[in-house]
Amino acid sequence: MQQVSTPDAPWYTQAFDRNWLKIYAHRDDESADREAEAVVGLLGLGVGDTILDVGCGAGRHARGFARRGLRVTGIDLSKDMIDEAREKSPFLPGKPNYMRWDARKMPFHNQFDAAVSMFTSIGYTGRASDDYEIFSGVRRGLKRGGYYLIDFLNEAHVRANLVPEDEKTIDTLRVTFKRHIAEHATGGPTVIKDIEAVDARSGRPEARFQERVRLYTLEDIDRLLGEAGLEPEGEPLGDVFGATFDESADRLVRIARRP
Repeated sequence: MQQVSTPDAPWYTQAFDRNWLKIYAHRDDESADREAEAVVGLLGLGVGDTILDVGCGAGRHARGFARRGLRVTGIDLSKDMIDEAREKSPFLPGKPNYMRWDARKMPFHNQFDAAVSMFTSIGYTGRASDDYEIFSGVRRGLKRGGYYLIDFLNEAHVRANLVPEDEKTIDTLRVTFKRHIAEHATGGPTVIKDIEAVDARSGRPEARFQERVRLYTLEDIDRLLGEAGLEPEGEPLGDVFGATFDESADRLVRIARRP
């Protein structure tokens, strides 16, 4: 089925569907399982601990946490993503609880030992106030002393390594990616990716949509966390496996704690 984004609707309410899963199929359970294991170690979690996966998508990391005996709640705004997560998780230990929910309006209070936002799941609206609401909701949902881990873009790496355009063949799709940074976007600098997929055999259009992510620096993230009542802890990391964070790091991984 063809998917074409609607100009007057926010991109994040349209992009995350079954075609998106095909295009990002390289983000698989195997890689997420390794990342989940690393996160469990970073946060000192054990069997029976509770974890909230904010922007859980199709549940890749949630399944990794569940396999390690954690009690998992995953939330995401996309119906297709939540449906996919439920379909792929029926027999896991503890069976993750998936909820279709807007992360800016989380209903949790003092429930979780930890929370995570994996694979760039903040910055979607371009408004720092919305991400503040997400962070505030996480703080409310955490138990005292609970940890929040954010896995986000490294702004300096994006600026230095942005590829303006490339094309890939993914299964039956030929996918074109076009990228640029809108320096003066409302709310702050925003990396924009336009994606178009056509059937590789017939040339028939299959999907066309845009992704937009606000570029935050480490200082921006720390400020927002602090304003939301979370205390950044330790040094930032370049990935969940403990890489050094510097301008060349692929990722920015930040851990904060609810006091």
